[in-house]
Amino acid sequence: MTIPFPISAGTFVLLGALLLMPGKPACAEFEPTKGWSGHLFPSFIVATATRKVPEPEDDDTDSEVEVLGDKQGLLGVTLEADEDDQEVTVTISCDEIMEPSKITCILSEAGETYIVNPKIKYKYDKLTKHTQTGPITVTYKVEIGDEVEEQTEVLTLRTINDCPFSIVKDGVWTSIRFMFTAYVNEQHPFVDKILREALDTGIVDSFSGYQAKESTEVYRQAYALWHVMSNRDVRYSSVTKSAAISDTVGSQHIRLLDESINNGQANCVDGSALFASLLRKINIEPMLVHVPGHCYLAFYLDAEGKELTALETTMIGSLIEGEALKVGGLEDVIDEEAQAENSWKTFAAAIAHGTAHLKKHEKEFRDPKNGDYSMISISAARKAGILPIGFKSNQKLIEAPQAEEEDEKE
Repeated sequence: MTIPFPISAGTFVLLGALLLMPGKPACAEFEPTKGWSGHLFPSFIVATATRKVPEPEDDDTDSEVEVLGDKQGLLGVTLEADEDDQEVTVTISCDEIMEPSKITCILSEAGETYIVNPKIKYKYDKLTKHTQTGPITVTYKVEIGDEVEEQTEVLTLRTINDCPFSIVKDGVWTSIRFMFTAYVNEQHPFVDKILREALDTGIVDSFSGYQAKESTEVYRQAYALWHVMSNRDVRYSSVTKSAAISDTVGSQHIRLLDESINNGQANCVDGSALFASLLRKINIEPMLVHVPGHCYLAFYLDAEGKELTALETTMIGSLIEGEALKVGGLEDVIDEEAQAENSWKTFAAAIAHGTAHLKKHEKEFRDPKNGDYSMISISAARKAGILPIGFKSNQKLIEAPQAEEEDEKE
């Protein structure tokens, strides 16, 4: 091989050194944040869209990685600043569930690690209609100066019926049971129709909440709703399993209100959310009661919130032989002849069972350190910004059996 011009040995050494010199990265490396261990829950995204989260304590800020953008974001990137006051733009996109979401910010100190979370522009309408767990492709793009780096991740998008109730944080399971209140939907279009059916039974003349200032009247309104659901043959069904499983997220399948009514099935959370929706619509304040492995309903008998009773909703649709239980407070709710109805027998038994359990574990419920026993106020959850999951189905309310029989006669 002939070299067209002379090159000294020193030149070879210089060229070799230049080739071996480590160059500055074209773009800072980053790690994508992929929801909760690669899972995204539409129910959580929708329910917490307006959630009010307290700011972290000042004492904690020095020990934590600084978060820029959405402090509670489920999608973002973690990266280290190469220099002081480095400008970075992060864009996250997934056409299926969001509009492209971008943030531009300054990484103030070289060598420090930052979490950058754009405020995601979710397509909430699509999320509430998502009824089948499956994969989605999310693209993460980081721009520093003229350089661009992209990563694509495949995440699991859970169904709207999958409700997360606990997550692992720093190796410790943390309760997010407030999520169950998202399935209470007092604005659901089926609710008013069920109220109309209850009025047509003649058990109550109107739904007046606490206006009568009598616990008997509150019980009567609750029973009218229970009677209608009993006539619709709504029964307990223990379906709770989700199609996907995560080691860091505890979740269960919860039916939306229209599914429980039209399919005539409800597990403990389904039934409690259903009756909480109906009671809240008529201004009777409900609470979801959580104990190990179970959920039932409680509601106040007075506007001041001093007298609480409970309802074991899994007893809906059961069959009770013999006479109804004699339960204190229910003596004058309906006349003696009507107490022969099976719906009344199950209602009385459900009140007796639920209230007895509530009293038995009063100490556990009052202990703030006992996370296994809790009562969650729907009103408090709404004030904290937990939204009900909206009705986005094409389902229509199935006619009640009584209405069908009348149609046949006509």
